[in-house]
Amino acid sequence: MKYRFSLILAIFLLVVIPIFVTGFFSMQTADKALQLTALQAGVSLSPNDMQVQRLRENVIYLLIIGTVVSITGAGIFVSELAGSVQTIQRGLDDLGHNLVTTIKPMHGVMGEISASINRMASRLREAQTHRDALLVNSPNGIITVDASGKIVLFNPAAAFLTGIEQTAALSLNYLQAGFSESLQTLIHTLLQQEETVRAKETLYTRPDGTSIAMAVTGSRLFDMQNRLIGVLLVMIDLREKRLLEEQVLRASRLAALGELASGVAHEIRNPLTAVKGYTQLLDEELPAGDEKHEYTSVIEKEVWRLDRLVQELLAFARPAASRFQPVDLNAAIDETLVLIDNRALREHIELIRDFGEHIVVEADREQIKQILLNLLLNAIQAITEQGTIYLSTRRYDEEAIVRIIDSGTGIMPEHMGELFNPFFTTKEQGTGLGLAIVHQLVELHHGHIQVRSAPERGAAFEIHLPLRQNG
Repeated sequence: MKYRFSLILAIFLLVVIPIFVTGFFSMQTADKALQLTALQAGVSLSPNDMQVQRLRENVIYLLIIGTVVSITGAGIFVSELAGSVQTIQRGLDDLGHNLVTTIKPMHGVMGEISASINRMASRLREAQTHRDALLVNSPNGIITVDASGKIVLFNPAAAFLTGIEQTAALSLNYLQAGFSESLQTLIHTLLQQEETVRAKETLYTRPDGTSIAMAVTGSRLFDMQNRLIGVLLVMIDLREKRLLEEQVLRASRLAALGELASGVAHEIRNPLTAVKGYTQLLDEELPAGDEKHEYTSVIEKEVWRLDRLVQELLAFARPAASRFQPVDLNAAIDETLVLIDNRALREHIELIRDFGEHIVVEADREQIKQILLNLLLNAIQAITEQGTIYLSTRRYDEEAIVRIIDSGTGIMPEHMGELFNPFFTTKEQGTGLGLAIVHQLVELHHGHIQVRSAPERGAAFEIHLPLRQNG
């Protein structure tokens, strides 16, 4: 606006006013010249003739001034139009590289055009933000490859599933990115043949040698002219699905095993009662000092061990119905620790408590203590010399978490998958039912248990319990 006003003022000062001044003096000079010419010719000019002549001259000067002003105005308009067009062009070029760019506000039609472009850029930014958020937060791996085989898109989930760093894969050819042979074959097939691969389950081997179960769907990408522009791969992590399948299968096995164990336990208990009774009777009838007392003692000890096994079998096969009520979790742990304090002291094991603030859960108090006692006894048995057992409680959202971490010998990797299976044990005198019962009781409380361990580096058991059983 300032530029336009300055230019118009300059035109009036440098062009229009000089033309008016020059015209005024020119008209005076022209009048005198006409009068002189008329006198020499002996002709007398009337006032009307003089006015007509002046009117002609004024029209000519007005035409000159109008032409100059029109040309100048047109120049100003064209100059401003060209500047606005250049501003919009530069803004569009910048938008091609950075959607954050905005075109400065303008007036008139060009202002409306620039405002429309800014609104379009804003919508594109929103769409790009949503797309980026979708790609980053998607639990599924997403890979796109262009028609030449170059990786164009590779989201974090794809990096995790394939075991290939995201920044290392982008812009590389799919044959150079380190994909497994099966994935390379799939991409090659999609680029060369007109077909779509639907959710093909596979065990994918990563570059580090580890494997992960996933389903891969592949499809071809086309532009508006129906020309092939690339390939899209969607990879779905199947670990949770496989875990659920294993849990269902395990639950079915345990249910069948529980029924069998219940029947066997009842059948064993009656003969055991008879053996125990007759052994005690024989022991009483033997004379003092008879070496057969040692035999009856061994028989009685083994009968007690079998009876304990039967009791555990019954507890596993038909656990008592849970009686849920508000339980102070920290107090329940303290009550359980009283039972093992002396043993831990004798074996030079330090018990470290790290309890959170008052945590109350809906649970069966005795079953919670049974869970804790079994885990704590396992932890003590895992520590061959002096060591520590760390116990902590925390509340996260709507669940309580209990951690029991020992500094013992740890668990071998090949045993991790069998820990909670009935009758699996690595102890000479173990029954293999302790952890199975723990797992069962935790599930009865609608919770779950996690284990982390490494040989000679101890074990960590983490129990998750809901605060309320009704959700």
